[in-house]
Amino acid sequence: MLTIDSKSTVKSHIDGGTFRVLAFAETRNRWGVAVTEWTTYRGAVVFQIHRVSDEGQMLRQGTFNTEAEARAAANRLYRRDK
Repeated sequence: MLTIDSKSTVKSHIDGGTFRVLAFAETRNRWGVAVTEWTTYRGAVVFQIHRVSDEGQMLRQGTFNTEAEARAAANRLYRRDK
C-alpha cells in the first residue's frame, strides 16, 4: 500500500505553483504510484495521482478535489500493478 510521506518538502513547479508528495509506493514493474498535493499559482489546492518512473519522471493519472478520493484512486492503481 501507499506509504505516508509527511516529511515531504514543498517543491516549485514550472507553472508557478507548488507541489508536495503525500504518499508513494513502488510497484513490481519499477514504476511507483504517488499522491501529490498541488497549490496552483492562483492558490487553488488539488490532489493528483501520478505514475513515477524509476528515473523520477511523473506522469499524471488523475486530478481530485479531496485527498481521500486521490488516495482511493491511487490504491486502485497500485493494486492493479502490484
